[in-house]
Amino acid sequence: MANERTFLAWIRTGVALIGFGFVIAKFALFLQLLKGVKGTGNSVLFGEVMILLGGAVIAYGLLIYHLTEIDLNNGTYKSRHVMNSVFAMIVLITAVGLALLVI
Repeated sequence: MANERTFLAWIRTGVALIGFGFVIAKFALFLQLLKGVKGTGNSVLFGEVMILLGGAVIAYGLLIYHLTEIDLNNGTYKSRHVMNSVFAMIVLITAVGLALLVI
C-alpha cells in the first residue's frame, strides 16, 4: 500500500508541474493579448520545460513503482538512493538552467 501511495504522490507532483507549465505558457499569451506586445519572451519556453519536467516525473515515478513492486514480490527490496539522487540532480540542473535564463 505504501508503494501505491508513493506512486500516487509522484503522479500528483507530475500533474501539478504540468498544470503549472500550462499556466506559465498561457499567461504569457494572455499578457501578449492584453498589452498588445509582440513576443512572449521566455515564458512559453519555461512553460514547455515545466510540462516536460512533469511528464518526466510521472515516468520516473512509474519506473520506481514497478521496480519496487518487483522487489517486494521477490522479497529483495533495496533502496534506490543512487537513482533518486541522479533524478534529483537532473531536476536541480533544469531548475538552475531556467533560473539563469531569467537573468
